[in-house]
Amino acid sequence: MSFQLNPNLKKSLLKFIYASTIVASLILVADITLFDIPNINSDPFTRGNQLQFWICLYFLFDFVLLFLLADNKSSYLKRYGILVLISIPYINIFEYYDLSISHQIFYLLKFLPILRGTIGLFLLAKLLISNKITGLFVSYLALFFSIAYLQTLIFFVFENGINPDVKTYSDVLWWASMTATTLGSNIIPITTAGKVSTAILAITGITIFPIFTVYVTSLVQNLNSKHKVTE
Repeated sequence: MSFQLNPNLKKSLLKFIYASTIVASLILVADITLFDIPNINSDPFTRGNQLQFWICLYFLFDFVLLFLLADNKSSYLKRYGILVLISIPYINIFEYYDLSISHQIFYLLKFLPILRGTIGLFLLAKLLISNKITGLFVSYLALFFSIAYLQTLIFFVFENGINPDVKTYSDVLWWASMTATTLGSNIIPITTAGKVSTAILAITGITIFPIFTVYVTSLVQNLNSKHKVTE
């Protein structure tokens, strides 16, 4: 089954779907940041997770809709099939069947759907931005902030209560800013997960910041070329 739509209508529909995915992810980010992080040491199942369930349900619907709109469905499944795995409401399944999971696993599963918004932003940038360099830069920037945010959450979940230097989420933000810029932080990870997060964030920072420099250099060169042409 496939939809035969006018190309302009299809593009508009894709824009709406990608934008809705980003909005849903931002709502999830706000929910985690405002409500889960301040109460991270309490029993996570005491707070309802209905919002997580409905957002994951939307992501699954979104996947099916994009599959129906895809010109090459087998290629779409190969490229984006993993979206199904990160859109399943695992927490609600565990909660429904009254299955016990650790505090850390609960939050890792809660953070997982945020990745869906990153992919949505990447696809939206690819669709809207005709300049390949700018589109690539926006995509990398979105990827950087998504990875950085996820690593701060993971670091906080595993280090809080164990690492004496990690008392609040603001401590983790300081750790992240120093680690991503490779300046080095005074907060040293203790847990294995914290050490892995530190390594991932440092590698991401080393990779992304040169791209930012190259992009700015490219913009300056293009402006100089246009200026010479007009003279």
